[in-house]
Amino acid sequence: MSDNNPSTASQLTTDQQDKLRELTAQSWNLELAISGVAMFAILQLPDLLESAFSYLRYNYMTHTQGVALMLPSLAYSLIRATCHVLFVAFLANFVMRAFWVGLVGLLAVFPSGIRYDRVPFSTPYAQQRMADELGPLDRYILWLDKRCNIVFALAFQFVFLLVLVALLYLQGLLIYLVIQPNVPASVWFVIKIALGILVTLFILAATWLNRKKVQETPRGSQLNYQFTKVGRLMMLGMYKHSSYVTNTFYSNIRPGRLVQTATLFGLVFFVVFFLEYINDLSHTGGQMSLFNSRHLYSARVDSLYIEPAVYDNQRPEGAFIGAASIQSDVIREPYLRLFIAYPKSLDPLLKQVAPEPAWSDTLSRQARRQQYAIWSSQQINRLIRITVNDSTCAQVKLLFTKAGIQQQYGWQTVLVPGNLKTGHNLLRVALQDPRKKEADELVTIPFWYVPEP
Repeated sequence: MSDNNPSTASQLTTDQQDKLRELTAQSWNLELAISGVAMFAILQLPDLLESAFSYLRYNYMTHTQGVALMLPSLAYSLIRATCHVLFVAFLANFVMRAFWVGLVGLLAVFPSGIRYDRVPFSTPYAQQRMADELGPLDRYILWLDKRCNIVFALAFQFVFLLVLVALLYLQGLLIYLVIQPNVPASVWFVIKIALGILVTLFILAATWLNRKKVQETPRGSQLNYQFTKVGRLMMLGMYKHSSYVTNTFYSNIRPGRLVQTATLFGLVFFVVFFLEYINDLSHTGGQMSLFNSRHLYSARVDSLYIEPAVYDNQRPEGAFIGAASIQSDVIREPYLRLFIAYPKSLDPLLKQVAPEPAWSDTLSRQARRQQYAIWSSQQINRLIRITVNDSTCAQVKLLFTKAGIQQQYGWQTVLVPGNLKTGHNLLRVALQDPRKKEADELVTIPFWYVPEP
């Protein structure tokens, strides 16, 4: 008779079993190497994340609101929190495995292990109690080896989670930062309604198919299994790899203990994520942290707040310019060197207020490029409105440029205003939409004019 037990349906041959035991016996040295490399890689990851997030913040979050503004911050905080947990997991495995190696070497020197009857400075009763509580050294070595393997497997399960979360957030960013700005508002509304209906149907189907009465019927059991395939698609290629680890734990750990462990782990991860998110908010846009607020303090009005990033002499090297910048907070010379950033998030508005004209097909590529450059310069000089104190700067010639190490796209000009006051002054940069009476303010930069004596 054939064995219908899924766990024994495909038995390994004797040679395969011997090979597996040999690989298992030698896995500890690979664990040490992999844990060390993983910790080194995780330590390098925050800098890469910061660079990528700064790029997103500059190009897509400068003039956005709602979910599109919140999604990158959530993704950044979640990935950083995952990195912290991963580092702790690999560090724990590294320390435990290194300790295990020391115990194995100690057992090789003293094969009899702990001889409790010869422990000095102990009574026979204390020796017996230590023997009962601690047990033999070889048994503890085996127990520690199992725990090292579990921690190592959980660490890689978390790697799968990190990759999955990153891929899901990339999809969200693609939808909100690429698709949404390039479709009409009516089409975007239909897309949101359709996505909402799909999510609602998915939740209702999952709730119904996971009912015990439904699962006990043959048809319900088949539908439940088919429905799990939808979840596999959402795993984006991570399902098969993570299932080996997950199902091994599910089938060998008591459900109550598994729920307790998962709950504790979820709470710890949520706390780490929450702290990361709050810390990120405190560094985004000059806003105050929830735990570091002040009664008489505001960072949400540009004219009343000094943002170091808008001054060339105070901005950290390699940092992005948020909206605009001038040379210093204290101006000694009678001119302002102004750079206005051109983030990608401005494109949807600029395409509406300045649609590209139809060029003649008879023009050569070089001639078309030249005409496009001249037309672009005319449009941006028409749309950008610059004000110093209460006077609008007339005939401002903005030129295209790339600024800083990041090679930011933008426009640059030199202003020679005649209304500079000794002391406090305000520079305002706004975008004048021809369809509106009032201009949309991009940034207000306070500065002090202290002329040379």
